[in-house]
Amino acid sequence: MQTWEYAPQYALRTYAYLVPMAAMAKFFQGFLYLLPPTLVKQLYSILSMPSSDVSSFMIESSDKPLLFAILRSFLAFISCYSELAFLSAIHDIISPTLAHWTALCSATAAGNFHASQAYLPSATVMILWKLSAANQLKGEDTMSIFWGLVAVLAVGWPFCAVLFISTGVWALWKAGLCESFKKRTESNNESEGQAWISPVVRVLMRTIFHAIAIHNNGSGLLSLRKICLTYLEYFCIQRTIWRRRIVWSGARLVLYQKSCVEFQFCGNPRNLGSSFNDVSNAIAKKCVTHAKETASSNDVDNLKILLLVPMYIWIVIVFPRPHKEERFLFPIYPVLCFGASITIDEIFYAVESLVCKYKTITRNEKSKLLIGLSLLSPCAVMSISRSFALYHNYFAPLAIYQRLHSEISTRPNSSNTESTVFICTAGEWYRFPSSFYLPSNAQLGFLKSSFSGQLPQPFTEFGSKYESVDVQKGTFNDMNKEEMDRYVDIQQCSYVVELVPSSDAVFYDLPECLQYMDSDPSGQWRLIDSLNYIDVDATPAFHRILYVPIDREGNVVHKKYRFYAKSSG
Repeated sequence: MQTWEYAPQYALRTYAYLVPMAAMAKFFQGFLYLLPPTLVKQLYSILSMPSSDVSSFMIESSDKPLLFAILRSFLAFISCYSELAFLSAIHDIISPTLAHWTALCSATAAGNFHASQAYLPSATVMILWKLSAANQLKGEDTMSIFWGLVAVLAVGWPFCAVLFISTGVWALWKAGLCESFKKRTESNNESEGQAWISPVVRVLMRTIFHAIAIHNNGSGLLSLRKICLTYLEYFCIQRTIWRRRIVWSGARLVLYQKSCVEFQFCGNPRNLGSSFNDVSNAIAKKCVTHAKETASSNDVDNLKILLLVPMYIWIVIVFPRPHKEERFLFPIYPVLCFGASITIDEIFYAVESLVCKYKTITRNEKSKLLIGLSLLSPCAVMSISRSFALYHNYFAPLAIYQRLHSEISTRPNSSNTESTVFICTAGEWYRFPSSFYLPSNAQLGFLKSSFSGQLPQPFTEFGSKYESVDVQKGTFNDMNKEEMDRYVDIQQCSYVVELVPSSDAVFYDLPECLQYMDSDPSGQWRLIDSLNYIDVDATPAFHRILYVPIDREGNVVHKKYRFYAKSSG
């Protein structure tokens, strides 16, 4: 589905992020084609569906939900690699104990659990930041800046550059570039800073060239004139993103639903356990500690502050924004876990300093590690419980659309691409997971609901190129104003997805889709599948946030996430 950011009139998103992902999906599709059907069925069972349901599904190399599951598993693998690189750098350069505590926080945090495999620019920025931080801790500044450039230029989030400000400043300071400018060294005596900046410039130019080439989505060699025009277009796009996303004022800042600052303070401790609370004091404690030492006498403290600074810059920028989503904090999740481990380390340091005034003690790193792990274990248990709650309470939409894909793919004439099959929804449009869950002949249709904002529409064959303006059915705007051409009539729908109140509910309004279905003269509707979805209004907050098996019965209230099929009249 094409959102207004991908419309050629605005073109705020870069294809430098989508094209590599599409290439990976094509690779996995070819790989599935080479596997025996029994092994493909096992993959489907492990990654997508319970084994009891696999037998009723068509297993094909073009099965898009399976490809989506494999793609997200690959992203999770890359995230694990970046996490190990980050932890290894902390272990070797800063402190093994801090690395162990950070590992425990990262491995159990619910936020990392769903961010590590998310097909989102913010999750990719998180991966690239960890790779950049790992290389910087090891002194490999060129590679550190390379990963930062990839995050800024190729992901479609240019404002994430603020996360790498300290990276660049630290590299310049280490290289002595500022000092070399101050002393005005002779040009024939190449300074350390000049020697350092040369490979960085080469990396910068290569990264920009590849990002522009992918974004241009062309083939063959580009002419000199086209290269110049493409460079100009690309940097205008980046400038436009900054202007629209960062410095908007007035009404433009409230295009979407507003959330108060408390949304971040209340929501994120749920997904990061004690990490979010512990890290709030980490930078202050490190500044106090650092003030007691000279800048050159404790490089470890410098590195700790270096890793914490991007998080606070990001918080200062993101928290005041009217529109807030948890995905906006994905890039700083690793720093939150690292900050929590620093807080525990500072607590140990303060206790040891107090005890040493009265008694000489021997520092035992193993005991310190065990005590720290004991303190973090309750928080780890809560985070794991939160992860289970996310799965059990909110998994229904993903499973329903997966079931829908199978239903459409296995029905007669499913390969006929001439007639479009509409899967319709009203107020539940925002829980649609991905176009990977739509067969090639299916399209998501929107029924008019209480939502009055701008909805997406299908891509044309030209994607975001200007040729698509002449063939696209609807128009786009950058003010989130409702476009009535997005809606379909219930008679065009073959399937309907809706969240329905439980039959035990006494008073409730009939869901919008069911109202449309009751008034549809073109056929009868039958229920195909129904899964539990938590009723957030009727369930106590404790059971919404955490999964407690022994006390769920009678406390957790469910709605029904259903999909219906039309039987011709």
